[in-house]
Amino acid sequence: MEEISKKAVEVYSRVYGTSPECVSFAPGRVEMLGNHTDYNGGYDLPVALDLGVAVAAGRLPGFEKSVEVWSEEFQQGVKFAIDPIVPERGSWSNYPRGVLKELSHAGMNIRGTRMAIASSLPIGAGVSSSAALELATAEAMYCLYGGRPSQPMEEAKLCQRAEVSFVGVPCGLLDQFTSLFGKKNHVLFLDCATLRHQEVPLGRDDLRVVLVDSGEKHALVDGKYADLRKSCERAARRCGELLAEDIRFLRDVSVVEFQSIADQLDPEDRPRAEHVIFENDRVLRGLAAIKAKQHAELKKLMLQSHASSRDLFGNSTPALDFLVESATGLPGFIGGKLTGGGFGGSTMNLVVKDAVEAFAAEIADRFEKKYSRVPRRIITAIGDGARVERI
Repeated sequence: MEEISKKAVEVYSRVYGTSPECVSFAPGRVEMLGNHTDYNGGYDLPVALDLGVAVAAGRLPGFEKSVEVWSEEFQQGVKFAIDPIVPERGSWSNYPRGVLKELSHAGMNIRGTRMAIASSLPIGAGVSSSAALELATAEAMYCLYGGRPSQPMEEAKLCQRAEVSFVGVPCGLLDQFTSLFGKKNHVLFLDCATLRHQEVPLGRDDLRVVLVDSGEKHALVDGKYADLRKSCERAARRCGELLAEDIRFLRDVSVVEFQSIADQLDPEDRPRAEHVIFENDRVLRGLAAIKAKQHAELKKLMLQSHASSRDLFGNSTPALDFLVESATGLPGFIGGKLTGGGFGGSTMNLVVKDAVEAFAAEIADRFEKKYSRVPRRIITAIGDGARVERI
């Protein structure tokens, strides 16, 4: 059992005065390539981390029809009715609430339940702590009440629906997919239109992920994410008109086709579309590079991805740009870029294990000299996906 899972069990016992029946764990994630391609029906190369969210859970005796949830991160407990389950404005509890509501719609007979949440993920840093909480909640409920779908992808879809319909973030499936399907020292490939996916060995087990938090908390419910998505949807429709083709997603437009019509796109939508279309191409090239163990090519593609986020998609920040620029020439650096929705959050850096401590220290020193604050650095590894165990 991971340390964070042990902590969740301890928190449950402390808060509720009894032992839980099960504890679940779901990891955070970063994408090596594929920034904002998921809701555009495109391609992604994510990895799961060995950091995540743990949920200890147990059933209440009798016929209690409410749920109690304690968050150790926020040092706060909430209690809400099972029928109906309604959101609470601005609350972290909307993520488990949304999952419970979707599980109820799927036929799960949820009764009185207690949960205690512990996390080793930084919140707001672009590593999908929300998706990890959703998957950990779902895993705990399947353990308590049964009803696990025969196809694992259905669990990821259910958690995605919770975030879209209940929390209000129009996200794609990438975060939930990665948190569920992650595999140690493997990169995942996902075709977001067909949901075809595969696990690809990274080709070496001496790499670590160094997360460097810019200190600018990203929040996807403030409208920026939705605005970018609408821009991409407009661009896809316009591409369809110009190419006289049935274009559902930007992934349906090739690089050559885009270049032939780019000048006719709306000036605001054109750079967004260019980022997504070329990013899809980078994912496919990155997949080939990983399979061929061409890590120098992977580094080039990751840096190109960040430059595209900065110059075209507009979801980077000067602090994120500085972190990527500072990392580029350091010993042991295999590749890096912003991760997640952007507008703050973290950069992810692939670094050779023996160099991670020196890398993290040098990045912090450079950032402090520039911004007069020390960035949070987290050294982690590529880990497995969500799981649950009875206690």
